[in-house]
Amino acid sequence: ELVYHAGVVHDFMNGIATNGYLMPQFLKEKSRLEGLDYILLSLDYPTAELHNKKRGIKVFDRVLETIALSNKRDISVIISTVVMKDNIQFLENICELAENLNCSIELFPCEDIIRDHRNLQYKINNIEDMIPDLSVWAKLLHSLRSKYKNILTDPISINVVEKGGFGGAPEYHQTSLRCHVAEAYLFVRYDGFIDYPCKIHPIKSFNALKDTINNIYYSSEVREIMKQHDTYDFCDKCRLGCAIASSLPTTWKTLYAKYIQGYLKGNLR
Repeated sequence: ELVYHAGVVHDFMNGIATNGYLMPQFLKEKSRLEGLDYILLSLDYPTAELHNKKRGIKVFDRVLETIALSNKRDISVIISTVVMKDNIQFLENICELAENLNCSIELFPCEDIIRDHRNLQYKINNIEDMIPDLSVWAKLLHSLRSKYKNILTDPISINVVEKGGFGGAPEYHQTSLRCHVAEAYLFVRYDGFIDYPCKIHPIKSFNALKDTINNIYYSSEVREIMKQHDTYDFCDKCRLGCAIASSLPTTWKTLYAKYIQGYLKGNLR
């Protein structure tokens, strides 16, 4: 219903981020997911044995089935690979697999994300043991980009991540890009509240069932949050791909206007 309302009724570009487990049953019925433009699909290893072991469920074959069904329905697929110490050796295999499956691919390194929710913090134990050397990751990505044209992870994003990502104020880890997530996204919760500045670290929530989105977005409180960019303590070393992608057009308008136009037209490669 959400996909239909956004994609058909309002003609918005919209997509689904998924591990692929439930997608085949939806995609097999042409009446379902009407209006869907793209699927962001998790794939961390090039073989079923490795991918299923890490994910904890038998999902590899469903990923491949999701891609095949999406191709038949002209739904673009972007493979999202979380790069870790134990899969960085397989990145070329994954890129080749993505190319053979007619998919674009993004490859961002694993990171230590601490989620705030209802005065509680959620974190993965021993996450540092999984994070790859960022310089090794960056060098490999530059090399792979010269060979595989379906890689969406661009040189500017690679540079931002390698230098440490967002945050680190007042010195900052890098000066190329500030975070603009609060301006670019509306993080609408299941209960109708909108979180700012982001869904991972909400410091202020607004009830969109009682006020218009326009009033919320242009309120003095939200405008002030937007001005802070990535100066908050919790922004330190954030390198989320979605945060980087939404911030790039604010600095490189011409280059990324072309990228976004291609994205909107479904030419994700």
